Amino acid sequence: MRSIRFIAASLLACAAVPLWGQTFGPPISGMCLLSRASAIGASRVGQSMQAQIKQMQAMLKGELAQRRAVADQQRRALEAQRNATAPIEYQRQLAALDQQARVLEQQQNARYIAAQAKGQQQIDQTLGEALTRVITRKACSAILERDQSYGWNNQMDITGEVANEMDVILKTVAIQ
Repeated sequence: MRSIRFIAASLLACAAVPLWGQTFGPPISGMCLLSRASAIGASRVGQSMQAQIKQMQAMLKGELAQRRAVADQQRRALEAQRNATAPIEYQRQLAALDQQARVLEQQQNARYIAAQAKGQQQIDQTLGEALTRVITRKACSAILERDQSYGWNNQMDITGEVANEMDVILKTVAIQ
């Protein structure tokens, strides 16, 4: 019984140790590991995109709030004239207001998606260039996604070098 408790306590202690702090075996020559998400997140260009996307979201949200306020005002004016307007005309005008709101949201969604795609394209191109430079320098024969590994030798991880190289290539994105 004591040995089971000891084994269980040992397993729990091992499970609590983060994998990124451990080094598993010797490095394998020519095999490199990359965390694409971490490289982008650590690079200035990735941080630039995140900041610009947040700014754009705030701007679009503000524009949408202003236009919704105008639409709500128009809806209240229409509601005030409901008794003086023919039912079919009232329904037509109400449908037109609803359509305007849908079109506005679709336009803003399209602007947001286009901006994201433009920024992502710049990041992907920068990542590709940085990866090519680091792969050549490190003589990588195979690159595996680090985030899909259970453990690795830290000498095989090229994520930081790729992020640094991305900073050299491009500092900010232009999403608009």
